[in-house]
Amino acid sequence: VLRPGRLDLKIEIDRPDKDAARDIFSKYLISELPFHPAEIDAFEGDKPRAVRSLIDRIADEMYAPTERNKFLEVTYAKGDKETFYFKDFASGAMIENIVARAKKNAIKRYIAGGQKGLCFQDLLEAVEGEYKENEDLPNTTNPDDWARISGRKGEKIINVRTLMGGSSKGARHRGIEASSNDGLLRFFSMPGCLDACFG
Repeated sequence: VLRPGRLDLKIEIDRPDKDAARDIFSKYLISELPFHPAEIDAFEGDKPRAVRSLIDRIADEMYAPTERNKFLEVTYAKGDKETFYFKDFASGAMIENIVARAKKNAIKRYIAGGQKGLCFQDLLEAVEGEYKENEDLPNTTNPDDWARISGRKGEKIINVRTLMGGSSKGARHRGIEASSNDGLLRFFSMPGCLDACFG
């Protein structure tokens, strides 16, 4: 919000790459959290190393350009097509949500009689859950919004196709019309909304 008499600056922050994602994960996956004994035992009781390994592994999974991580195929007016992966829309809020989901997964497992503590499977399921929940996000019909998100300003987008799970079956094609809907942009800038009591 720009107000009279104040110096307001707009700062553009790029989406996190894999190294930045590791750093963000390290803010939420800290050694003080309870981790599954198997994760710690794999590093001979060295908990900090075990946590760093979990962070590296889940970041690698998130940023791998694999079929399962494909999100969208965008068609531009000139006929060019571009594939976007979930990593292309990663944010600090998304990573915070993933950790919160993983904590909830660990709590549910413990309540059901399993061992206490976070494990890699909790994080992996959290990533998959976050992606699955956002399957219906490409609902914007404003080409300016998509150009801004994709970093391809000036190129008109005429079609958006979802590529969830690397399968084209049931993929939804969306023609772009000149109407305004900023729901997708709101998601990608939203603050973390999942809180977990995990101590």
